[in-house]
Amino acid sequence: MPPAATDGHDPATTRIAALAACAGAIWRADWTCLGERAAWLRSAGAPRADLEELLLQAVLFCGFPRVVSAFAALDAAWPAAAPPVGGSLPVADQPAAGRALFAAIYGEHAPTVEAMLRGCHADFHAFVIDVAYGRVLARPGLGAGDRELLAAALLAAQDQPRQFVSHALGALRLGATRAQLRAAVHAAVPDAAAADAWCARIR
Repeated sequence: MPPAATDGHDPATTRIAALAACAGAIWRADWTCLGERAAWLRSAGAPRADLEELLLQAVLFCGFPRVVSAFAALDAAWPAAAPPVGGSLPVADQPAAGRALFAAIYGEHAPTVEAMLRGCHADFHAFVIDVAYGRVLARPGLGAGDRELLAAALLAAQDQPRQFVSHALGALRLGATRAQLRAAVHAAVPDAAAADAWCARIR
């Protein structure tokens, strides 16, 4: 059956909520839940590539060990005909795409966020811009607004308020709706009252 947060929504919102439920399951290391959500998406006619893209993005938020386990759960629930490959932008295009996406997400605050990243460590700044944004988040397999909704949902599940607000606002800047944001957060955060509190941070 679909995640509760998908009930009564339009297809685009239902899809993003189902993916956000998978994202929350990865963070909680709930492989049974992930398998059930993957099976539901399969039965609903979603492309397996949506989940593959989510798992690649989840490396940035959940780490390699969880994503290794997540791919195992996905393969058990929805076996691939062959190991998936490709999907990145050409290597030469990734730096510019990453910078453009970063600017679109953070808007007028982009220089401040970039200065903060440089202050952490020069190599960390380069990793975030070149790898996180250029190689992963700029992948065309999911729309930028969808990726930001998934990021916001995961950050709520992880109790990261500052970054949640940044990415939730980024999702809205990139064309996501407040209904989609609410559905994504409720799908990733099992406690409804807590999910409501997260959504109330975005005015």
